[in-house]
Amino acid sequence: MKIEDLAKLDVSRLERVDPNTLRFLIWQAKWRHTARAKQVLPHSGWTEAGVMAGRGFGKTLTGAQWLAAAAYQDPQALDRAVIAPTYSDVKFTCFQGPAGLLHVIPPELVADYNSTDLIIRLVNGATIRGFTAEKPERLRGPQHADIWADELAAWMRADETWDMALMGLRLGPSPRVLWTTTPKPIDLVRRLTEPKAGRLIVRGSTYENRANLPRTFFDQLAQYEGTVLGRQELEGELIDPEESGIIKRSWFRLWPAKQPLPAFSWIVMSLDTAFTERTLDKRSGDPDFTACTVWGGFEHEGKSNVLLLDCWQDQLGMPDLIKRVKRELNVAYGDDQDTALIKPMFGGAKPVTSGRKPDMIVIEDKGSGISLRQMLDREGITAYAYNPGRADKLTRLHIVSPIFARRQVWLPESDKFPKRPRTWVDPLISQLCAFTGSGSIKHDDFVDSTTQAIRLLMDKNLLTGVSSNATKHVYDPAPPREIVNPYAA
Repeated sequence: MKIEDLAKLDVSRLERVDPNTLRFLIWQAKWRHTARAKQVLPHSGWTEAGVMAGRGFGKTLTGAQWLAAAAYQDPQALDRAVIAPTYSDVKFTCFQGPAGLLHVIPPELVADYNSTDLIIRLVNGATIRGFTAEKPERLRGPQHADIWADELAAWMRADETWDMALMGLRLGPSPRVLWTTTPKPIDLVRRLTEPKAGRLIVRGSTYENRANLPRTFFDQLAQYEGTVLGRQELEGELIDPEESGIIKRSWFRLWPAKQPLPAFSWIVMSLDTAFTERTLDKRSGDPDFTACTVWGGFEHEGKSNVLLLDCWQDQLGMPDLIKRVKRELNVAYGDDQDTALIKPMFGGAKPVTSGRKPDMIVIEDKGSGISLRQMLDREGITAYAYNPGRADKLTRLHIVSPIFARRQVWLPESDKFPKRPRTWVDPLISQLCAFTGSGSIKHDDFVDSTTQAIRLLMDKNLLTGVSSNATKHVYDPAPPREIVNPYAA
């Protein structure tokens, strides 16, 4: 019997109802009476639902009530799953917490609870098992009829865990997944909030549950109202990661697609290295990339400017990385007729004598970079060792940000989409504009490659905000003008 049948039930027949069915109906009736409209999901019309709301909204209670009811109403599709960021989150929040499964399910309907393996078995034979996003491989074998994914934005290995979970979502006639989270603009959450058939998104704020939260809690929250943190953690708003970034998209200028390339004074290739396919970020579990950016310097409006000519990131072993670097160093940008040849994937279409090849390759002076420079040196390629000192990633970006703010950085315009950069530039722009410190974005390899290139050019006086009429860079053949002390007698 389902909760919908309760209104049709003849009271005189209650003594004939199975005791456990009656307990289920009473449980559901109480939940419907106390739940807010946003906490009760529709019975049909969706296969994937997300509850994205502020802290204290009641997301955990919503997920627990939905999964528990689904398990009891459809015991034929035996297995359900709960996935949370850590083992402790599964056990002490989703299972044993005040809004967890064991709190909402009537004790008489629980046949067994294994607190070590995190398995709840109901009296009707249905099971609910807990998993952690720390170990996505544990989801490789099990099959499930329904999945509740809690605090999705806090998952350490979000993409891998989500993929493994969905591959096992194949029991019963209509398997479904519900995710609940306080929003954070990770790639997975941003994808799951895009419109799609069969997808339901519920949004809510902390203040909607004011009646069930202490007044002192809201007194403390007052300091965050109107802030970016408050919009995310309280209002449940998915903040554009670029909104709080140091570099703004509006600072970039577009080099017209139909206009010949400028006469470059120099071209620099910058590498942020990681040359093992199995290299992993210990915090997120994500594989590292080697990132490369190529920049061409030119004079425009009396100032030094820089144009992005190429960028790519890839997971390469040492031999393949050396081959790639040697190939990229042989690419010529521009030709004898000053026709733009940007982003040639396998070298320039013109002879090597056409256009300008990179004048310098810069590699950070750290473990992996040192090894690569040594190997390249054996190949007759000398790389510049860049040492950022004690400056962390965020500090490095702050140092070079004035070059962007003064609009001295250019991107190639798309041939197909006027007034937009070429599509291969998007990953670089997204990283630069979303980066707010270590861990703020999934990968920051383009950030490192860009900052070390721009910083080196600044240090070498090749890229400044000073008029070139006042300060000549090192490639200018004209002798330096005499410096006169205006305070001399």
